[in-house]
Amino acid sequence: MTRQKTRTRGGLRGVLLVLFGVALGVFAVFFVRGCARRQEPPASGPRPAPSKSAPHPTPPAAARPAPALPSDFEPADRRRGGVVALVVDDVGYDERALETLARWDAPFAVAVIPSAPFAARAVSLAGERGWDLLVHLPMEPHSGRSETEAIGGRNDDDAIRGRVLAALAKTPGAIGINNHQGSKATADARVVRAVLGVVKERGLFFLDSRTTNASVAGAEAAAMRVPFLARDIFLDDVAAETSAKGGVPEALDSAWEHALALAAKKGQAIVIGHPRKETLAFLSEKLGLLGKKEGPRAVKVSELVP
Repeated sequence: MTRQKTRTRGGLRGVLLVLFGVALGVFAVFFVRGCARRQEPPASGPRPAPSKSAPHPTPPAAARPAPALPSDFEPADRRRGGVVALVVDDVGYDERALETLARWDAPFAVAVIPSAPFAARAVSLAGERGWDLLVHLPMEPHSGRSETEAIGGRNDDDAIRGRVLAALAKTPGAIGINNHQGSKATADARVVRAVLGVVKERGLFFLDSRTTNASVAGAEAAAMRVPFLARDIFLDDVAAETSAKGGVPEALDSAWEHALALAAKKGQAIVIGHPRKETLAFLSEKLGLLGKKEGPRAVKVSELVP
Protein backbone atom coordinates (compact mmCIF):
# COMPACT_ATOMS: atom_id res chain seq x y z
CA MET A 1 0.00 0.00 0.00
CA THR A 2 2.74 2.36 1.00
CA ARG A 3 4.65 1.47 -2.22
CA GLN A 4 1.53 2.24 -4.27
CA LYS A 5 1.12 5.71 -2.70
CA THR A 6 4.77 6.42 -3.29
CA ARG A 7 4.48 5.31 -6.93
CA THR A 8 1.37 7.54 -7.36
CA ARG A 9 3.07 10.63 -5.93
CA GLY A 10 6.08 10.07 -8.16
CA GLY A 11 3.82 9.91 -11.23
CA LEU A 12 2.09 13.18 -10.32
CA ARG A 13 5.41 14.91 -9.91
CA GLY A 14 6.47 13.73 -13.32
CA VAL A 15 3.28 14.99 -14.92
CA LEU A 16 3.64 18.36 -13.20
CA LEU A 17 7.25 18.64 -14.36
CA VAL A 18 6.21 17.89 -17.94
CA LEU A 19 3.40 20.46 -17.83
CA PHE A 20 5.75 23.03 -16.32
CA GLY A 21 8.29 22.39 -19.04
CA VAL A 22 5.68 22.73 -21.79
CA ALA A 23 4.38 25.97 -20.30
CA LEU A 24 7.91 27.32 -20.02
CA GLY A 25 8.59 26.42 -23.64
CA VAL A 26 5.42 28.15 -24.86
CA PHE A 27 6.32 31.26 -22.85
CA ALA A 28 9.80 31.32 -24.35
CA VAL A 29 8.48 31.06 -27.92
CA PHE A 30 6.06 33.98 -27.47
CA PHE A 31 8.74 36.07 -25.73
CA VAL A 32 11.23 35.63 -28.59
CA ARG A 33 8.61 36.42 -31.24
CA GLY A 34 7.63 39.61 -29.43
CA CYS A 35 11.22 40.82 -29.28
CA ALA A 36 11.79 40.09 -32.97
CA ARG A 37 8.60 41.95 -33.91
CA ARG A 38 9.71 45.02 -31.93
CA GLN A 39 13.10 45.07 -33.73
CA GLU A 40 11.73 44.81 -37.31
CA PRO A 41 12.42 47.86 -39.43
CA PRO A 42 9.46 49.70 -40.92
CA ALA A 43 8.12 48.42 -44.22
CA SER A 44 10.00 49.69 -47.27
CA GLY A 45 7.00 49.81 -49.58
CA PRO A 46 6.23 52.84 -51.76
CA ARG A 47 5.25 56.01 -49.99
CA PRO A 48 1.87 57.44 -50.75
CA ALA A 49 1.88 60.09 -53.46
CA PRO A 50 1.40 63.64 -52.21
CA SER A 51 -2.07 65.00 -52.49
CA LYS A 52 -2.75 67.21 -55.50
CA SER A 53 -4.37 69.72 -53.22
CA ALA A 54 -1.16 70.18 -51.26
CA PRO A 55 1.79 70.67 -53.70
CA HIS A 56 5.34 71.03 -52.49
CA PRO A 57 6.09 74.59 -51.45
CA THR A 58 8.34 76.61 -53.84
CA PRO A 59 11.83 76.94 -52.35
CA PRO A 60 12.91 80.45 -51.45
CA ALA A 61 14.74 82.48 -54.12
CA ALA A 62 18.07 82.04 -52.41
CA ALA A 63 17.78 78.26 -52.65
CA ARG A 64 16.99 78.16 -56.38
CA PRO A 65 19.92 77.94 -58.83
CA ALA A 66 20.66 81.12 -60.80
CA PRO A 67 19.34 81.00 -64.36
CA ALA A 68 21.92 80.58 -67.13
CA LEU A 69 22.79 83.75 -69.08
CA PRO A 70 21.25 83.92 -72.56
CA SER A 71 23.65 83.28 -75.43
CA ASP A 72 23.32 86.85 -76.73
CA PHE A 73 24.06 88.50 -73.39
CA GLU A 74 26.34 91.52 -73.85
CA PRO A 75 29.08 92.54 -71.41
CA ALA A 76 27.94 95.00 -68.76
CA ASP A 77 30.36 97.66 -69.91
CA ARG A 78 28.30 98.23 -73.04
CA ARG A 79 25.84 100.57 -71.50
CA ARG A 80 22.76 101.89 -73.26
CA GLY A 81 23.68 103.78 -76.42
CA GLY A 82 26.26 101.29 -77.65
CA VAL A 83 29.85 101.92 -78.69
CA VAL A 84 31.59 103.57 -81.64
CA ALA A 85 34.98 102.41 -82.91
CA LEU A 86 36.78 104.92 -85.12
CA VAL A 87 39.45 103.93 -87.65
CA VAL A 88 41.42 106.67 -89.42
CA ASP A 89 42.52 105.31 -92.81
CA ASP A 90 45.32 106.40 -95.19
CA VAL A 91 47.58 107.48 -92.34
CA GLY A 92 51.23 108.22 -93.15
CA TYR A 93 51.06 110.78 -95.94
CA ASP A 94 50.31 113.94 -93.97
CA GLU A 95 52.60 114.79 -91.05
CA ARG A 96 50.33 117.60 -89.86
CA ALA A 97 47.47 115.15 -89.63
CA LEU A 98 49.59 113.08 -87.24
CA GLU A 99 50.07 116.14 -85.05
CA THR A 100 46.29 116.59 -84.89
CA LEU A 101 45.73 112.92 -84.02
CA ALA A 102 48.33 113.16 -81.24
CA ARG A 103 46.17 115.79 -79.51
CA TRP A 104 43.09 113.58 -79.33
CA ASP A 105 42.23 112.14 -75.96
CA ALA A 106 40.04 109.25 -77.07
CA PRO A 107 40.45 105.63 -78.15
CA PHE A 108 40.75 105.05 -81.90
CA ALA A 109 42.78 103.17 -84.52
CA VAL A 110 45.13 104.30 -87.25
CA ALA A 111 45.41 102.31 -90.48
CA VAL A 112 48.86 103.05 -91.89
CA ILE A 113 49.87 102.57 -95.52
CA PRO A 114 53.27 100.85 -95.19
CA SER A 115 54.91 102.69 -98.09
CA ALA A 116 53.76 106.17 -97.03
CA PRO A 117 56.57 108.68 -96.28
CA PHE A 118 55.55 109.16 -92.65
CA ALA A 119 54.51 105.57 -91.97
CA ALA A 120 57.35 105.04 -89.47
CA ARG A 121 56.34 108.17 -87.55
CA ALA A 122 52.72 107.00 -87.45
CA VAL A 123 53.79 103.58 -86.16
CA SER A 124 55.91 105.21 -83.46
CA LEU A 125 53.06 107.51 -82.35
CA ALA A 126 50.62 104.60 -82.20
CA GLY A 127 52.94 102.82 -79.77
CA GLU A 128 53.49 105.94 -77.66
CA ARG A 129 49.82 106.94 -77.48
CA GLY A 130 48.29 103.47 -77.23
CA TRP A 131 46.34 103.65 -80.47
CA ASP A 132 45.27 100.48 -82.26
CA LEU A 133 47.63 100.04 -85.20
CA LEU A 134 46.40 98.43 -88.42
CA VAL A 135 48.16 97.77 -91.71
CA HIS A 136 46.21 99.58 -94.43
CA LEU A 137 47.02 96.98 -97.05
CA PRO A 138 46.91 98.25 -100.65
CA MET A 139 44.66 95.98 -102.74
CA GLU A 140 43.57 96.17 -106.35
CA PRO A 141 40.53 98.36 -107.16
CA HIS A 142 38.19 97.95 -110.12
CA SER A 143 39.20 101.33 -111.47
CA GLY A 144 41.42 104.29 -110.71
CA ARG A 145 45.00 104.52 -109.53
CA SER A 146 46.39 102.19 -106.89
CA GLU A 147 49.61 101.75 -104.95
CA THR A 148 52.42 100.04 -106.85
CA GLU A 149 52.48 97.25 -104.25
CA ALA A 150 48.71 96.67 -104.40
CA ILE A 151 47.70 93.01 -104.18
CA GLY A 152 45.43 91.59 -106.87
CA GLY A 153 44.48 88.71 -109.11
CA ARG A 154 47.64 89.05 -111.18
CA ASN A 155 49.67 87.94 -108.12
CA ASP A 156 50.07 84.26 -107.27
CA ASP A 157 49.68 83.07 -103.68
CA ASP A 158 53.40 83.23 -102.91
CA ALA A 159 53.64 86.79 -104.19
CA ILE A 160 50.60 87.81 -102.11
CA ARG A 161 52.07 86.24 -99.00
CA GLY A 162 55.36 88.03 -99.60
CA ARG A 163 53.67 91.41 -99.97
CA VAL A 164 51.58 90.97 -96.83
CA LEU A 165 54.67 89.98 -94.83
CA ALA A 166 56.59 92.97 -96.23
CA ALA A 167 53.78 95.30 -95.20
CA LEU A 168 53.76 93.86 -91.68
CA ALA A 169 57.53 94.28 -91.44
CA LYS A 170 57.10 98.02 -92.08
CA THR A 171 54.39 98.38 -89.41
CA PRO A 172 55.76 96.60 -86.33
CA GLY A 173 53.17 96.24 -83.59
CA ALA A 174 50.19 96.06 -85.95
CA ILE A 175 47.34 93.99 -84.54
CA GLY A 176 45.20 93.81 -87.65
CA ILE A 177 44.91 94.46 -91.38
CA ASN A 178 42.29 96.34 -93.38
CA ASN A 179 42.13 96.84 -97.12
CA HIS A 180 43.08 100.08 -98.89
CA GLN A 181 40.82 100.28 -101.95
CA GLY A 182 40.49 96.62 -103.00
CA SER A 183 37.06 96.59 -104.62
CA LYS A 184 38.34 94.07 -107.16
CA ALA A 185 40.72 92.10 -104.93
CA THR A 186 38.28 91.57 -102.04
CA ALA A 187 35.79 90.06 -104.49
CA ASP A 188 38.36 87.45 -105.52
CA ALA A 189 38.15 84.46 -103.17
CA ARG A 190 41.63 83.17 -104.00
CA VAL A 191 43.28 86.53 -103.31
CA VAL A 192 41.35 86.95 -100.09
CA ARG A 193 42.29 83.48 -98.84
CA ALA A 194 45.97 84.15 -99.52
CA VAL A 195 45.83 87.37 -97.46
CA LEU A 196 43.83 85.78 -94.66
CA GLY A 197 46.29 82.91 -94.45
CA VAL A 198 48.95 85.35 -93.23
CA VAL A 199 46.45 87.11 -90.96
CA LYS A 200 45.65 83.80 -89.26
CA GLU A 201 49.26 82.69 -89.08
CA ARG A 202 50.25 85.92 -87.32
CA GLY A 203 47.30 85.95 -84.92
CA LEU A 204 45.82 89.19 -86.32
CA PHE A 205 42.30 90.20 -87.33
CA PHE A 206 40.96 91.44 -90.64
CA LEU A 207 38.76 94.52 -90.97
CA ASP A 208 36.91 94.69 -94.28
CA SER A 209 36.71 98.33 -95.37
CA ARG A 210 33.82 97.18 -97.60
CA THR A 211 34.76 99.14 -100.69
CA THR A 212 32.42 96.82 -102.63
CA ASN A 213 29.23 94.95 -101.91
CA ALA A 214 30.75 91.98 -103.75
CA SER A 215 33.40 91.43 -101.04
CA VAL A 216 33.86 87.78 -100.04
CA ALA A 217 36.18 88.59 -97.12
CA GLY A 218 33.55 87.84 -94.48
CA ALA A 219 32.63 84.45 -95.93
CA GLU A 220 36.25 83.40 -96.40
CA ALA A 221 37.21 84.56 -92.91
CA ALA A 222 34.39 82.51 -91.42
CA ALA A 223 35.47 79.43 -93.38
CA MET A 224 39.08 79.87 -92.26
CA ARG A 225 38.15 80.86 -88.70
CA VAL A 226 39.96 84.18 -88.93
CA PRO A 227 38.81 86.99 -86.57
CA PHE A 228 36.82 89.38 -88.74
CA LEU A 229 35.14 92.78 -88.56
CA ALA A 230 33.48 94.95 -91.20
CA ARG A 231 33.13 98.70 -91.59
CA ASP A 232 29.66 100.07 -90.94
CA ILE A 233 29.98 103.76 -91.86
CA PHE A 234 32.25 105.76 -94.16
CA LEU A 235 32.35 109.12 -92.43
CA ASP A 236 33.68 111.16 -95.36
CA ASP A 237 32.10 109.57 -98.39
CA VAL A 238 32.91 111.69 -101.46
CA ALA A 239 29.67 110.77 -103.22
CA ALA A 240 27.61 111.80 -100.19
CA GLU A 241 29.52 115.05 -99.86
CA THR A 242 28.91 115.85 -103.51
CA SER A 243 25.17 115.20 -103.31
CA ALA A 244 24.56 116.93 -99.97
CA LYS A 245 23.07 120.42 -100.30
CA GLY A 246 25.18 121.61 -97.40
CA GLY A 247 28.32 120.07 -98.82
CA VAL A 248 30.98 118.48 -96.62
CA PRO A 249 29.66 119.69 -93.21
CA GLU A 250 26.18 118.34 -93.88
CA ALA A 251 27.50 115.03 -95.20
CA LEU A 252 29.77 114.58 -92.16
CA ASP A 253 26.91 115.37 -89.76
CA SER A 254 24.57 112.96 -91.55
CA ALA A 255 27.10 110.11 -91.52
CA TRP A 256 27.91 110.70 -87.84
CA GLU A 257 24.26 110.69 -86.82
CA HIS A 258 23.80 107.47 -88.77
CA ALA A 259 26.71 105.95 -86.84
CA LEU A 260 25.23 106.97 -83.47
CA ALA A 261 21.83 105.58 -84.43
CA LEU A 262 23.39 102.31 -85.57
CA ALA A 263 25.37 102.01 -82.32
CA ALA A 264 22.19 102.53 -80.33
CA LYS A 265 20.30 99.97 -82.40
CA LYS A 266 22.77 97.09 -82.65
CA GLY A 267 25.22 97.95 -79.85
CA GLN A 268 28.19 99.00 -81.96
CA ALA A 269 29.26 100.88 -85.06
CA ILE A 270 32.64 100.79 -86.83
CA VAL A 271 33.35 104.12 -88.50
CA ILE A 272 36.11 104.78 -91.03
CA GLY A 273 37.31 108.31 -91.72
CA HIS A 274 40.29 109.84 -93.49
CA PRO A 275 42.90 112.36 -92.33
CA ARG A 276 41.51 115.31 -94.28
CA LYS A 277 41.41 118.72 -92.68
CA GLU A 278 37.58 118.91 -92.52
CA THR A 279 37.20 115.38 -91.20
CA LEU A 280 39.83 115.82 -88.47
CA ALA A 281 38.30 119.11 -87.34
CA PHE A 282 34.87 117.48 -87.19
CA LEU A 283 36.14 114.48 -85.21
CA SER A 284 38.15 116.66 -82.83
CA GLU A 285 34.82 118.00 -81.61
CA LYS A 286 32.62 114.92 -81.87
CA LEU A 287 34.94 112.39 -80.24
CA GLY A 288 35.02 114.43 -77.05
CA LEU A 289 31.22 114.21 -76.80
CA LEU A 290 31.07 110.43 -76.93
CA GLY A 291 30.18 108.79 -73.63
CA LYS A 292 28.22 111.75 -72.32
CA LYS A 293 24.93 110.99 -70.59
CA GLU A 294 23.28 107.99 -72.25
CA GLY A 295 24.91 108.27 -75.67
CA PRO A 296 27.41 105.86 -77.20
CA ARG A 297 31.02 105.86 -76.05
CA ALA A 298 34.24 105.49 -77.98
CA VAL A 299 36.18 102.20 -77.90
CA LYS A 300 39.14 100.75 -79.78
CA VAL A 301 38.19 98.59 -82.73
CA SER A 302 40.23 95.76 -81.21
CA GLU A 303 37.66 95.61 -78.38
CA LEU A 304 35.04 94.48 -80.89
CA VAL A 305 37.00 91.57 -82.34
CA PRO A 306 34.93 88.40 -81.78
